[in-house]
Amino acid sequence: MKITFQFENKSYTANSGETIASALISNKLYAINDKNSAKRGVFCGMGVCHECLVEVNGENNVRACVKKLDSNAIIFKQKEIIINELKQDTYKQKKVSNKYDSELLIIGGGIGGLSAALSASNCGVNTILIDDREILGGQFCKQPIINENMLLDEQVKLGRSLINKVIENGVRIFTNTSVFAIFEEKEILALKDDEIITFNPKKIIFSTGAYERGYPVKGWTLPGVMTTGAMQSMLKGYNVLAGKKILMCGNGPFILHVAKELKKAGAEIVAISEKSFKPTIFDYKILIKLLTNSFKLFFKGLRYLFFLKLNRIPVYYGYEITSIEERNNSLAGTINNFERNDSKCFEVDSICLGYGFNSSNNMLRFLDCKHDYMSDSNTLVTYRNDDFQTTVKDIYAIGDCVQINGAQVAELEGIISGYNVAESLNYDINLELFEEKKLYERKLRKLRIFQTNLWKLYKSNNNHLDSLDKDIEICRCEGIKYSDLENALENGFSSINDLKLKTRVGMGPCQGRYCGQIILDILKHKFGVKIQEKDFFMPRIPFMPL
Repeated sequence: MKITFQFENKSYTANSGETIASALISNKLYAINDKNSAKRGVFCGMGVCHECLVEVNGENNVRACVKKLDSNAIIFKQKEIIINELKQDTYKQKKVSNKYDSELLIIGGGIGGLSAALSASNCGVNTILIDDREILGGQFCKQPIINENMLLDEQVKLGRSLINKVIENGVRIFTNTSVFAIFEEKEILALKDDEIITFNPKKIIFSTGAYERGYPVKGWTLPGVMTTGAMQSMLKGYNVLAGKKILMCGNGPFILHVAKELKKAGAEIVAISEKSFKPTIFDYKILIKLLTNSFKLFFKGLRYLFFLKLNRIPVYYGYEITSIEERNNSLAGTINNFERNDSKCFEVDSICLGYGFNSSNNMLRFLDCKHDYMSDSNTLVTYRNDDFQTTVKDIYAIGDCVQINGAQVAELEGIISGYNVAESLNYDINLELFEEKKLYERKLRKLRIFQTNLWKLYKSNNNHLDSLDKDIEICRCEGIKYSDLENALENGFSSINDLKLKTRVGMGPCQGRYCGQIILDILKHKFGVKIQEKDFFMPRIPFMPL
């Protein structure tokens, strides 16, 4: 059903059930926010970056990518984040709701969380599953909201099956529920529909996934530049293409998968810029390990490449995006191969950036779970025992929030962690489930070997940091440019927390999620700073802007 709405005093139509962001983009409205007099649009598509804030029916600070569009909504661009004074009698004050006790609380309703909920509830564990989105499934198993009866791919079918099974098992589900605080004795505070809900579980499994890395280049803040996740979410959830002509830029197999989905939906993929170099016969040892540890995933990757070849979509290996600019009501993206000293430029409707992921581990770090620093990736990995329990008793962690290993690893870790929690609560696991657990443990070991070798194949460099333009915005929220950071670094401010105090970098609504890793990479690779766990932004309550 079509509904009407207004944006900047002009009338438009969209499908009922769409988010404001997908409705605007389906009408080719990319610039939806005037931030500090600079045009901004949808970037992350998952409510993290807060760049798509709009005013809706007089209400400010509405995230267009997560807010459902209402019929006859009146929407305006928002030029800045507006701080509203909280009055004693305001109807918008958060209402304290019920408290919920359970044996197990799972935070995150993607494939890992759903799998954990299913295996735990199969054993009889009293389980609650919460997620901040409207529908469970996460990114990998994202469920369609528009055209629910459309032809479903295997990932959507898997998600739908898991959702139905956990509902049948009596798992209590809370969607549109965002955790913003954790206190002693595992007291969890979450926000749902302006109500504060308290959860008091005996055990917690964190399956909070990951978000995409920022990749600073000239023009990366322009409307029409989005992450792969944002483009995929709009397509799978709302059947909306982010543009007719799209340039895909990134590192890793995820951009191949999303390019295939966009092409099948009718987009013209003008090119794929892959930062790593094309595999050669000299990579045979890696390829053999990939093949022997997951025959299925190995040939799935080959099918992606065959699809691209069949549809004449060029893949430029060893190239990376270096600049984006507006040109003739479109975007012009320039990709470069520094070794060949070669560049190519493409005029498109939108540009997709997919240069890897960061683990969403802020809650685990707040709880003081031990993390190990990984020098190769310049990231933190959550330390776990063999049962996936962290160094904090009764706190478990699985999937990409621990380390980036992909959806298949998250699924198996979810299944196994659910059984582990059941065992710790003294539930009997029958022989059939016990054998299933052992089977999945063997599969998990092989998948981890596969993932390790996959990233050896896609290994890239940090050459883009050598050519950072002084005017490139590093902190998108606060508008902090590289020149601001460089001046502070040259004046002795050599840690991320020093830079935060000096420049306000990382103090915006995304709470350093996008600029934090960029700054750490700059500190390590450009200024030779030895990074430790204490050098990462410290997570604080609230975990999300309220």
